[in-house]
Amino acid sequence: MIRRSLVALSAMTLGMMCEAQAAVGVTPPAMYAPQLWQGRSEAVLHVLNRLDAHLETISVPVGSTMTYRTLSIAVEACVSRPPSLAEDAGALLHLRDAGDTTRPPFDGWMMANEPGIAVYGSPLYDVRVVSCGGASVAPNPGPLPVPQKPVLPGGDASEVAGDGGSGAPVPLVPDAQAPIPLAPPDNAATSLAPSAPSAQPQQKSAPSDLAPPEAVDPGLQ
Repeated sequence: MIRRSLVALSAMTLGMMCEAQAAVGVTPPAMYAPQLWQGRSEAVLHVLNRLDAHLETISVPVGSTMTYRTLSIAVEACVSRPPSLAEDAGALLHLRDAGDTTRPPFDGWMMANEPGIAVYGSPLYDVRVVSCGGASVAPNPGPLPVPQKPVLPGGDASEVAGDGGSGAPVPLVPDAQAPIPLAPPDNAATSLAPSAPSAQPQQKSAPSDLAPPEAVDPGLQ
């Protein structure tokens, strides 16, 4: 009995909350276009020396050159995604190995999320772009666009709910006055047999006019 009262009270409270809250348009989140990039002032790189498996993380300012052993690393630009987009970074690099003059230098873009597109073809060094750091520089994607708040048709919560415009609140929960079926106890076995048909009292048929019995043949007596 107490459990049934608590369930009915919870259903009544939820129904009152649903009636009090009208349908409103939800403003979509502000997002940058997927093709935009933000310029940064530094490039963060991983340089792997294949001879001793030493991995070095270096930060190279844009427009400068840094030397790692015999490898010369120049960064011309570094861009990353704006805050509302998935993280990614790309750097325009110029790589030259002073110890191997026969190998052509690398001049091009390297991407952090797709390192297999552009690889520095050196048997000694492996260079990867990790991210971009420092201050924000050009190119600048600008401020986030202002999203437009959707307008509900008619501006009435009843029309959105689909009650035909009557204005009455649409119940989202069962009637609090109706009995709520409770689950059987955990230790009670659930019967899989179909329920027996309910016994109905037989109705007496109205007397009908019957034909009189035929006369018995005297020879059979």
